[in-house]
Amino acid sequence: MDKRPPRADEPDILLAGLSLWAMSREFPDSDDYWDGNWINILARVDASGARIEVQGPYVRSDELGVFHDQLATLYRDLRGSAELKCIEPALRAKVTCGLLGQIEVIVDITPDHLFQSHHFVFTVDQSCLVVTLAGCRRVLQLFPVKNAPDRPTE
Repeated sequence: MDKRPPRADEPDILLAGLSLWAMSREFPDSDDYWDGNWINILARVDASGARIEVQGPYVRSDELGVFHDQLATLYRDLRGSAELKCIEPALRAKVTCGLLGQIEVIVDITPDHLFQSHHFVFTVDQSCLVVTLAGCRRVLQLFPVKNAPDRPTE
């Protein structure tokens, strides 16, 4: 599927104060790995006294897949970190599990990376990650990774 109905009230992915709606592929007719995996999103961070939104082709299916896998490992082992590392500078999220199982979520978001930066830190219970993982899987089902290059095994 390359497009979905207009934005629903509930986000596809919820992680602490970050809500993310996956809207469509930027290049739906492309099967190329580099062009075909861009997802148009609406991302919003809500925190006390602040609401920041970005909308556009800022997340790739492969980036979301890596984040999902790292997050699943973090949730299973209750240690380490997971990072939604986007090529585009509009959005970044990092989830870290502390020594006692506490979860810290750091979100950097900006609609204009040349003149703004917005940095948010949230603390959540580890049980919240179940919803985030389910959301990532849902988006990856809607927008699976196209033609991933072979990766060397370690």
